[in-house]
Formats: sequence, C-alpha cells, structure tokens
Amino acid sequence: MPAHTDVIRSYRQNLGFTLIELLVVIAIIAILASLLLPSLAKAKGRAQGSACSSNFRQLQICAQLYADDNLDTLAPNEAFLSGGGGGREAWNIRSTSWLQGNAYTDTSASNLAIGVFWKYNQTPGIYLCPSDRSTVRDQGFIRRNRSVSMSVYMNLVTQPLDENFSRCWHKMSQITDPGPSRALYFIDEHEKSIQQGAFGINAPNRLTLFGTPLSTWISFPGLRHAGAATVSFPDGHTESWRWRDPATLAAAQKPGWLVLQPGSGPADVDLQRIQAAVPAQVPIP
Repeated sequence: MPAHTDVIRSYRQNLGFTLIELLVVIAIIAILASLLLPSLAKAKGRAQGSACSSNFRQLQICAQLYADDNLDTLAPNEAFLSGGGGGREAWNIRSTSWLQGNAYTDTSASNLAIGVFWKYNQTPGIYLCPSDRSTVRDQGFIRRNRSVSMSVYMNLVTQPLDENFSRCWHKMSQITDPGPSRALYFIDEHEKSIQQGAFGINAPNRLTLFGTPLSTWISFPGLRHAGAATVSFPDGHTESWRWRDPATLAAAQKPGWLVLQPGSGPADVDLQRIQAAVPAQVPIP
C-alpha cells in the first residue's frame, strides 16, 4: 500500500500545475495587467505629447527662419474656397503659403513639400501629431499627413487693399499685443475639422467669419492629448491647452465635419482663451 501511494504522489507531481493552480496564476496575471495597462497608456500618451510639442517647435523654427529670410514678413497663410458647394474638400490654400493642399484629401506629403517652410526642414512628420490616427477622407486606408494648422491672424490676408488686411499680423515685429509669448501661431486641429491650413478664430474687433456669432468655433481644436491640444507661439515655446467648457467637449462628440460649432456663449472659457491669443490691434507701418 505505501508503495502504491508513492506511485500516485509521483504521478501527480509529474502532471505539473493543477487546473486550479493554473486558474489562480491566470487571475493574478489579469489583475497585474489591469493595474499596469493604464500606467502604460498614460506613459505612451505623455511620450506622444512630448513628440507633438517637439514637432511644433520645429515648425516654429521654420516660421522664424522664413521671416529672417524675408525682411521679417510672416509666411502667407491664404486659405480660399477652390470649388463649388463650400464643402470640406473644396477648401485649399494658395501656392505662396506655408503649405498647400487639404489635409482631409491629400494622399501624400507632396503639398507639404511645395510649401515655403520645406526648405528649412524636409521632415514631413513634423506636421502630424503622433496621436492622430485619422485617414484620408476617413476611409481607413491612407494615414493623413497633417494635423497642425496656423492661426488665421498670421498673415491670412496679404493684399493691403483688402478690408481685412489691418486685422491680421504680417510681420514678426508687429506681434506686440499680445506679445510673442502669448500670440497663438500653430495649433493642433481636430481630425474632424482640419482641411486647408488656416485655423479660423472669431475674435472681438477682429474677424467674425461667415456671419457667425462671436462665440462660435470656426475651426475646431484637437483633444487628442487627454482632452488637450498642443499650441505654439512666435517666441518658440509650446504649451498644452486643455479644453474645459462643456460646449467644447460636447461638440467634439458630434459626427461629421466639425466646423462653425457654437460655444456656450460670452462666458465660454475655451473661446475666451483662444480669443485672447489673437491681435488686439495690428500696427501697420
């Protein structure tokens, strides 16, 4: 009998883990994964946010180099309606501008390469937030090439005879109110908003576009970095702006093209913030 017991014990030992033991190990691994995955996701998000900020700094260097080479003049940012109907695909940007094309429809980086910044940095990746996984025409095949846009107040109107010429900055030296550390230059635009390269902003005594109320989002900002967008300024620094107004957060959930979205009114904290970063006045020589 003792010998028989020893045989059974030896047989059980050779089986390795029992089913219960395996289930316990799997449960422990699942618990550890549930604890670690959020931390890993946050770490990945921080890394992507840092990469996005680095891209903006590179673009800001391009903007400064262009101004240095062109008697302090800002790169043109001339958006226009190139087709009938006024839809998302119909908007473009003129050939002399910082880039060309439409981020929603462009299937390659060729329209970045013919922009005036390309000579200073020929890395197409600096135009795209690493967190932006959107695709051309939202068809799921070709990843888009750009997520960043430039404020309309950075030389949108280049012709002095245009009635809106005095409402935009045209030279780096004009950026005084607010100054270079507070004037919005580049902004990460929402994937459901972006098309041509100018980020539209309604602002008091400046521009109110398409006959909309002042408290309207013309273009819509990105929320890819945990509800925040990367922005940059003429002095070269970048910031992460987190959007907090309920109207902004609600609009971001809407389907389709996010354009001309209503804010929550005069007290909209997000619109107030972005409107404070456009010209209060433009000194014209």
